[in-house]
Amino acid sequence: MLLVAGLYLYDSALLLFANEGILVPAAKGWKIRFGLRAPRIAGKELFVPAPWLLHRPMYRLSWRFEGGALQHDMQDRDTKRHAPPILVLLVWSIAMVLFVLLPIGFFTSLGARVLIAGAGLLYLSIVFALLYLWAYREAMGLTGKQIGKLAFEYLTCPPFSLNLIRAVSLAQPAREDLVSASRRLQTPEAWDATREQLLFRLDEEIEMEDEGSKRMDGLRHQRAMLAE
Repeated sequence: MLLVAGLYLYDSALLLFANEGILVPAAKGWKIRFGLRAPRIAGKELFVPAPWLLHRPMYRLSWRFEGGALQHDMQDRDTKRHAPPILVLLVWSIAMVLFVLLPIGFFTSLGARVLIAGAGLLYLSIVFALLYLWAYREAMGLTGKQIGKLAFEYLTCPPFSLNLIRAVSLAQPAREDLVSASRRLQTPEAWDATREQLLFRLDEEIEMEDEGSKRMDGLRHQRAMLAE
């Protein structure tokens, strides 16, 4: 059971650059989550999404510290707040097998019968989820190669399939930078919290930059815009 939980958390973890954030749906609007400032791994920040929100999509966005041209606005199809209900049902079915039926089979007198039934439900759920992804691959912006990679991972290591919805949403290409997407999608209160984090990271970049450089001018200009 520790191995199952460890594999799930390992697969859900991301390493983010300092100029990256994760856009996630919240009760009201959207939130931006950032990685841990320390310890860093290969210069990147560790981000682990809430384990109990495996049914929520999330999107990886970035921004240029010194500013620059914005990308095209995201459309509704790019930032859907909810995953398809069938995928939500299948992902929670997998979670029930791994964290309910599996312990019952291991640690109670029901034993082998529950384990066999659980294994059948587990692989049926994974196969149906993969078939759904294949059927709607164009609408989801997925390629056959991407689905093949997911199929190999999930059939050989079922705990990874708990992150199916996250993997699909993270595969969507970013069409807007983190700053403009946050300002447009978030409530004023959520945007203030995000802006505070952005300013903090921008101040770190300014401290490390050489005085009088062209990039320093861009960093200070970007900070002035965010401070307003």
